Amino acid sequence: MRRRNIAVLMTAADSESQADELRGIEEYAKSHGCNIAVFLWFTGAFETKKHNLGEANIVNLPDLKLFDGIIVVANALHIEENREMIEKLLEEVTCPVIGIGCKIGDHYMVRTDNYTAMRELVEHFVLEHKLTDIHFVKGIEGNEDAEARFRAYVDVLEENNIPIIQKRISDGDFYITGAEKAAMEIMDGVLPLPQAIICANDVTAITISDILMKNGYRVPEDVMISGYDYSIEAQNHNPRITSVRSRFRDIGKRACEIILNVLDGQEMPKDNYLPDEIVLDESCGCVKRESDSPASDIRSEHGEDISKRIIIHQLIMTEKNFAECQNLEDWVEAIRDFIPKVDVTEFYCCVNEGFEDRLFEMDVMEQEEMTLAQRVSYTPYVHPILAYKHGNFIDKKPFRSKYAFDEMFQDSDTCKMYVFSPLHYLERTFGYFVFVDSDFTIANQLYISWLISVGNAVENIRKQRMLQNAMKRLGDMYVRDPLTGVYNRFGLDRYFSEIKQKCMISRIRMQFSFADLDNLKSINDIYGHEVGDEIISAAARILQEEAPKGCVARYGGDEFVVLGTAIDREEVEAYWSRVQRRIDAYNGLRTGAKLSLSYGYNIFEVEGKTSLDDCILVVDRTMYEQKRAKKSRNN
Repeated sequence: MRRRNIAVLMTAADSESQADELRGIEEYAKSHGCNIAVFLWFTGAFETKKHNLGEANIVNLPDLKLFDGIIVVANALHIEENREMIEKLLEEVTCPVIGIGCKIGDHYMVRTDNYTAMRELVEHFVLEHKLTDIHFVKGIEGNEDAEARFRAYVDVLEENNIPIIQKRISDGDFYITGAEKAAMEIMDGVLPLPQAIICANDVTAITISDILMKNGYRVPEDVMISGYDYSIEAQNHNPRITSVRSRFRDIGKRACEIILNVLDGQEMPKDNYLPDEIVLDESCGCVKRESDSPASDIRSEHGEDISKRIIIHQLIMTEKNFAECQNLEDWVEAIRDFIPKVDVTEFYCCVNEGFEDRLFEMDVMEQEEMTLAQRVSYTPYVHPILAYKHGNFIDKKPFRSKYAFDEMFQDSDTCKMYVFSPLHYLERTFGYFVFVDSDFTIANQLYISWLISVGNAVENIRKQRMLQNAMKRLGDMYVRDPLTGVYNRFGLDRYFSEIKQKCMISRIRMQFSFADLDNLKSINDIYGHEVGDEIISAAARILQEEAPKGCVARYGGDEFVVLGTAIDREEVEAYWSRVQRRIDAYNGLRTGAKLSLSYGYNIFEVEGKTSLDDCILVVDRTMYEQKRAKKSRNN
């Protein structure tokens, strides 16, 4: 049966809140016969614009008009460029669209009541603890949830006649980096330590708490701290963080429910709110730390240490395996080795058409001259270079990239959740990954590290190949004639040593020919050096093409050496007959200057004392005999 497909656009599924929202979406969708396609990227944790561009570009992969409904999670919009890109894409769709935690145009919205919950939390510090010196660490500027939380702080302080001091307000970003900066501002000594620090989320609260305690401050004795989200990390922190419990899973379910109701013809309100609730705990002193069983604390910490060590070991091994990749075959094998170790029903690695050619066949200048659109674009068709299904690697044919994954739009007996993540290095897009029904992609730092390692490995292979090509070109410049591309004297010396050794070991004979262009000086004088260079290049090309297994070298301005193995003189004569036919054909297409060669050759029984100069002396006499014979005939 043809199932409905709901697209989810989100970033930072490594956070517990986003993970819970996604789990709620998945549960409701699957229970109502729908597939979920999650277009997932990781930006906020990275500060490089090019990396963020390559990450968020995954939303340009699918044709969103193919989907029955679209869910946009607020954090997908916190970077202005992302917001503009997503809003533009949504202009073309006709299906119901709902924002989780954000309002997008006239589309549906579901969110928690951040303002009311944060207001209750701030009032708790002001009214219950009687505090007047309260520091606030904000979230991402422009994020609606963050703005609502900050507005509640301002309103409560104003209503209670508490001065709002700018030094008691720090910018944040919901991430560790912003929290670290805020902690330094709080401890800079300009103002005494505040009585309490209210943070816009739990990550910020945990980070600041840890930094303060490392610097000798006690929580909550010296300063109280609170967060928002009631994350697992906050609940397991020492001290446990006073926070606000958001019903993230219920929010995800509600978003999916609204879309399906609209599709079924029901009238639904555009704006939908779910209440949050404050959870008072150890970091504000309202709950005392339980210390009934020190042994249990030790076991808990020991268990956490073991878990961390396992993750760290996996990260190290992942980075090591990809760092050791010398070519694409190694890279594919590293992925092939990793996938069976994670919990995944199906997995696909899809790359752009011409993936290898674009990476390795284009020279440096061609790659650098690619436009931004060329760098980030997905090709019309993508190729699954790896396909894994139910424990086995299988073959899968290319499909249109706008489908993201073609099987989503085919009849299916089961509902699935597809997670799409970009394969890229900085802004350079290579393709994407598809994980099906896998917890590996959700609330897992290893997944982020793995994605970065995979992309970095491709770039490292590209740079290695470019370096190898550059070294080869430098080597060729040393041993190759720049006009003709055949060997120069240095190259001839190297090749002569190689074929001499080969002949001595295999007890075979070496053929050595010496050729000279006729009348090159006259051609240069009459027709110009440009025509003369054409004649020289044509001679080199014909000599080399008729001796594919031999060596041709430009020995001087108008002199060539042809070197190789031969059974007898008939074989060498046959070669020169072919060369002459090619010359005749070449001259038949020209007017003016003609190509003519005189040559001499010999077949040598190779010994240790056989030298290049000795061979040239022998065949040079034969060549000049032929040249004199030509002049006599012409006279």
